[in-house]
Amino acid sequence: MKKNPARSSTDEGPSIRITWRDDQSIVAKWEMTDDFRQVVEQHFSMPFSELPLVLRLYDVTDRGEIREDGTDLYTDFDINHLSSEWILYGVSAGLTYRVDLGIRMLDGRFYSLTRSEAIS
Repeated sequence: MKKNPARSSTDEGPSIRITWRDDQSIVAKWEMTDDFRQVVEQHFSMPFSELPLVLRLYDVTDRGEIREDGTDLYTDFDINHLSSEWILYGVSAGLTYRVDLGIRMLDGRFYSLTRSEAIS
C-alpha cells in the first residue's frame, strides 16, 4: 500500500490529499481559502456554514477513474464545515480509492469542489 499522499490541487480551488491510516481507514486532508469559500457562498446563495459538505469516497479498483455515468461505487461521509481532516472507515487494503470534497444538495445533486489522486 502507498504511504505517500495522493494530492490534487488547482490554483483557484481547494486541494485534497488522501493517505492510508491503516488497512481499514483512509485520512483525507484538505485546504480551502476564505476567498474560495466566498465564491462557493455566492454560487449557492447561502452561507458556507450551512452547505451540506461531504467527502465522497469512490472505489475505482476495477475502473481506474470516476466516470460519473451512474455506475460509480461510492460512499458519502457528512463532514463539519470547520474541518480540514477526516478519517474514512470501511475501506480495504488492496483496493484503489479516490475522494471528492463536495456539496450534496437535499435532492441528491452532488457538486465536487476538488478530487484527490488515486491511492491503492
